[in-house]
Amino acid sequence: GDERVIGADLQRRPVVYMCLKNQILSGAQNLDQKVVTMLQAIDNMPAGVEKMVHIWDLHGQQFFLSELNPAPLVKMIQSQDTYFAEHLHEVIIIGMPRVALALKDAAGPLVPETTKAKVRFMSEEDAQQHLRSACDEEVANRILSAMQQNRDNRLSLEQ
Repeated sequence: GDERVIGADLQRRPVVYMCLKNQILSGAQNLDQKVVTMLQAIDNMPAGVEKMVHIWDLHGQQFFLSELNPAPLVKMIQSQDTYFAEHLHEVIIIGMPRVALALKDAAGPLVPETTKAKVRFMSEEDAQQHLRSACDEEVANRILSAMQQNRDNRLSLEQ
């Protein structure tokens, strides 16, 4: 997968971008990488900034029957609501696959209301528009470029 601090928004909040298209790590290993990336985002916060934005780009994510267990998703979301809760401004989820809606519905009751209020589901087009208004041109273009690369089959690990 692709997970990194990719820039900052107009309020100087770090933006963490994650795409799971080429995810080859287990859920537990992915959670470890997420924690490392969030710690990096906290380290990158300038004085006076205490929150970060997460972008979870679900384009191309392959959901297998064995992954429809909501436990890893619940752990990932709960990690957002424990140590990292005070640092979370919002999570933007792009392109939620239909099969993942069952997972979302199963995990929903286990997610605290404070976290649910920070989660926004967007189409690719809506996310592009949002990022152009929330980030400066350079950062928006960097994020949109990463999104485009994750949609380019010539750059995929699937080959």
